[in-house]
Amino acid sequence: MLPYPKEPVRLALIGAGHRSNTIYKPLFEDLKPWISLVAVCDPIREHADALAQELGARPYYDIQTMVRDGGIEAAVVVAPIPLHHAYSVYLSQHKIHNLIETMWCNTLSQARDMVKQAKENGVVTGVCENFYRYPIDRFAQTLKKHGYIGDIRRIFSYNDHTGYHSNSRWLVFAQEDPQWISAMEHDMQVTPYYESKERYWDHELFRSRFISFPSGLMVIDQAANIKGMLGRQVRPGYTEWHGTRGALVQQGGRYEAPHYRVLDNNHRTEVGTGVHSEWTAEIRCCDYEDSLAFTDDIRPAKPNVISKVERYYNDEGAYAGIRAAIPGGTIDYANPIVMKNSGSHYFKEYGVCVAGHLVDFALRIRGLKDSEFDEKKALMSMMMEVAARESVLQKGAQIALPLEGEQESDELTLKRLRSLYGVDPMDVEAVMALKLGKP
Repeated sequence: MLPYPKEPVRLALIGAGHRSNTIYKPLFEDLKPWISLVAVCDPIREHADALAQELGARPYYDIQTMVRDGGIEAAVVVAPIPLHHAYSVYLSQHKIHNLIETMWCNTLSQARDMVKQAKENGVVTGVCENFYRYPIDRFAQTLKKHGYIGDIRRIFSYNDHTGYHSNSRWLVFAQEDPQWISAMEHDMQVTPYYESKERYWDHELFRSRFISFPSGLMVIDQAANIKGMLGRQVRPGYTEWHGTRGALVQQGGRYEAPHYRVLDNNHRTEVGTGVHSEWTAEIRCCDYEDSLAFTDDIRPAKPNVISKVERYYNDEGAYAGIRAAIPGGTIDYANPIVMKNSGSHYFKEYGVCVAGHLVDFALRIRGLKDSEFDEKKALMSMMMEVAARESVLQKGAQIALPLEGEQESDELTLKRLRSLYGVDPMDVEAVMALKLGKP
């Protein structure tokens, strides 16, 4: 049971775009014991006004005015990634706790500065990381503790979510920092298409990463097209957790993402239906104790017990947990935050994950619970991302962690951002003056 603070944290939502409206907006009613949303800030006045009215909050059109008016203790930043560092530093300097959407920022130098500024000003900072809270990840974490398939020493993930999200998943599962990363990439041109009206693609990047942990855990994480465009692997891909006597296997549901193909004269036609079918997961275990066909010296190599993993829901249709029946019992992860609004995928599973990092943030601010994913883990996820970039530059070399000093890939990223936006990415005031749309 999660504790309730004596009074909820007075929170501002910075950014009133698509993600705030479709994912964050419906959460706040169920989060009232922990959070009181008092302000919405967005440079597009009609966006700020509309969302603020729906949520019963005050609208603002710039962060400086919002901070100057007072009344907020904390903020969640749901804005384009190039703004994240500047917003976090500004809020920290004004003694406002801040939680920043994923990716946390663009470079390791920015991440280090965000941690430094929060510490110097005595505030909580962190990242809105929710992928390690997904039902299958919670189940894998529970299965690891149970030991049913033995010691899980390898994870293979294909087309799930390679990158910062996945870094965080593996950190939480391992409960230790990695010791090295090796990475490679392959880019190829593809038939041009629009993933959405803002996102045009004419190439596809494949990334493959090998991540080693001190305990002996190895993660093989690779993907080329996580959203299933061009008929690629279904989402959320295919992932196996390999134990010494079995495996946990997840296969994403079939999904053809709605997107747009480019025609002559830049006209577009929609292709893809957005249709989902059943997600599946199961435990495959060599249960030696129940096998009479083999002696202690000759054990079966193929699993003789297959257990279906199922998500389950309460009487109102809200996601309540994930479990599997095994010989002699059940492995069960009970969801601690049940969202009453269960009308869509977002609230049956995904919304619960996002709510989880908001509650985690509020409880840490009130001193009632240590964060499950604090700024140190957020920084390590960023180090893992930068280390992968470094490995690519060094043709797949093993890059030791934690990273020390400046990194070549960071300098290349900063140079690209300077060229793209015309300001120094580390200049807080200059970056805050930018108005950026959805990338």
